[in-house]
Amino acid sequence: MNTDEGLLVPVRCAWNAWQTAEVRLADLQSVHWFQPPGAPRPLMHAYVDCTKTHGQIAHDCRTTAAPHRLLVCVLKRHVAPPTYDELVRLAVSVA
Repeated sequence: MNTDEGLLVPVRCAWNAWQTAEVRLADLQSVHWFQPPGAPRPLMHAYVDCTKTHGQIAHDCRTTAAPHRLLVCVLKRHVAPPTYDELVRLAVSVA
């Protein structure tokens, strides 16, 4: 698949968080499946540098010098199908 790495992907700091940000597809690192406490099933997660997010996502640069990596959640219903398919292809299972 030839997905545009410049596409913006909506992310959240947690599966049930209300604040969202957008991240370029190419900036998502270590894409993986993870089931956080309370989540109904394993969900897509990845890491991204805090300086690469656009929008509001809960984190604190005062206690840890920027840039630092954030764990973000990618919800299927908020991502275009071809982009989500590419993330599924990149994802690895985390036990």
